[in-house]
Amino acid sequence: LGVAAVLTMTVGNLAACRQKDLKRLLAYSSIAHAGYMLMAFATLSSEGIQAILFYLITYLLMNLGAFFVLLVVADHLGTEEIEGYRGLGWRCPLISITMVIFLCSLTGLPPFAGFIGKLYLFSAVIDHGLYWLAVVAALNTVVSLFYYFRIVKTMFLESPVDRTAVPVKAYYHVIALLLALPTLVIGIYWKPVWSFVTHSIQNLFG
Repeated sequence: LGVAAVLTMTVGNLAACRQKDLKRLLAYSSIAHAGYMLMAFATLSSEGIQAILFYLITYLLMNLGAFFVLLVVADHLGTEEIEGYRGLGWRCPLISITMVIFLCSLTGLPPFAGFIGKLYLFSAVIDHGLYWLAVVAALNTVVSLFYYFRIVKTMFLESPVDRTAVPVKAYYHVIALLLALPTLVIGIYWKPVWSFVTHSIQNLFG
């Protein structure tokens, strides 16, 4: 299981690095995240299962959020290419800021939910002595930092081809915020979610 986790996260991250299409990049990164969760499953412990369930909750928020922004941009600009996001931070600031939140969380940076999720995954692995697996996962996280922040760089540090504002509908902003806020809040105050996960696993296995 540990070897399968390493192969899954490594192949997913390396494939994502080569992508110019954001949808494909997120799809390959999803494979990498499956590898992170499989890493905790390799412990064959209740702590590992709890960590996986917690990570699934956080991953649901941040991945849905990233794909939602992708759909909004594709609907308004007609592109899924990363190059099409040039200067989007200045043309559509609120949607772009929520995308940064989702990407930082997917990377596993504090103070976002993805950081706490990965913290529990790594903790389960380290507590069971699988140090080599934790090291490989940490290196993979560094790789993911490269391709996620390539998107952030494109949105905020590159000049837009068209400088006109993108007329995003108000309810798109609302949906993006409804996904971004818990992604941030859980990263700061995660105890209720962890308690829910713990109780769920205890009830499931008696």
